[in-house]
Amino acid sequence: MPAPDDLCILADLKAWLPNQGNNDDVALQNLITNGSAQVLQYLNRPHILASLIGTLTENYDGNGADRLLPHFYPIIAVNAVTIDGTPIQPSTSPQVPGFLNDARRILLRGFQFCRGIQNVNVTYTAGYAGVPLDLKLAAIELFALAYRQRTHIGEKTNAMGGQVTLSFDMSDVPPRSMNVFQQYRRVAL
Repeated sequence: MPAPDDLCILADLKAWLPNQGNNDDVALQNLITNGSAQVLQYLNRPHILASLIGTLTENYDGNGADRLLPHFYPIIAVNAVTIDGTPIQPSTSPQVPGFLNDARRILLRGFQFCRGIQNVNVTYTAGYAGVPLDLKLAAIELFALAYRQRTHIGEKTNAMGGQVTLSFDMSDVPPRSMNVFQQYRRVAL
């Protein structure tokens, strides 16, 4: 059964694997669900989809600057910003005092996030509408590799009849997938 946080669907993975029938659908779905959970853990994101993240209310330490990087992104909307108990109104343009946001930051105009401990309160929504294509493809590549290597766990070389030698790259994650995962990794603050 698919999980809400799966980074791809069964049909995507089966399309990536050659000559894949329906015999291993349960194993492939388990690989997708468990692998997706591991990738999200590596990304330091409990969820990536906006539908699962929902609206967040978080407290931050004021940094004395005019910008703040919330824990989750991309930012869809900022509902409220309060600094030292004072609500800050949304700005209608960069020249009007208040708060603005882009996909990654909350920006203040005419204010600053005054230094303090947990003195900034932010309510916002964040996440992706769907799994980004590059992340989905990196996950599919990783899951396909894991599936294909399942019969060769721990095998480094296998000589067949003295004529053919098979060798397997036993690195855990393909470099191409790792490069994409790094782009989505949330840095713990």
